[in-house]
Amino acid sequence: MENHYFIACTLSEEAKDQLHNIRRKYLTHDCFMKYPHQNDLHVTLSFLGAVTAQQLKIICDELSEKLMNLQQFPLTFKHISTFGSEESPRVWWTGPAESKELTALYETVQSAVSKIHKNENRPFRPHVTLAKKWKGEKGEVFKGSIEPVSDWIKYVTIYEINPGQIPLYTNFASYKLKESGENHGTVN
Repeated sequence: MENHYFIACTLSEEAKDQLHNIRRKYLTHDCFMKYPHQNDLHVTLSFLGAVTAQQLKIICDELSEKLMNLQQFPLTFKHISTFGSEESPRVWWTGPAESKELTALYETVQSAVSKIHKNENRPFRPHVTLAKKWKGEKGEVFKGSIEPVSDWIKYVTIYEINPGQIPLYTNFASYKLKESGENHGTVN
């Protein structure tokens, strides 16, 4: 069986701490079945699913080349919302303010994964999942503005999904985005 992977913006430990605290502050009752581990918080750029070792190598090579000249950028999370119906939302998430740098990064990653025909068909809705899988119990979840959580996006990471483990995701390969005057590097 092939392993499953996805590509995401890596968040700093400070941002993960702040988002974990936001979750505790605004989620006042236990109405979801899954709460991602703090270390699993990220912004997905592309879900790859099952890929072969050869496909993974192609993606790694493409990302090394395509991310080489992209610079680190700020990202600020300002609101909480849901995906799914009002009565039983599938996902409770926080989203960043609009960012042309994040959109450009997403498009760059989509260009890389197109080499193995794994493009995303849905519109890009950048977010960090705070909880998912509604239990079916009555109750409302907070949606609206939150105190801003700011971070610098410095790395793009290919994560491997490890069902049954906590944290659920492990770093397969990371690509450091360029600082002003810095050369690009790959961290593994």
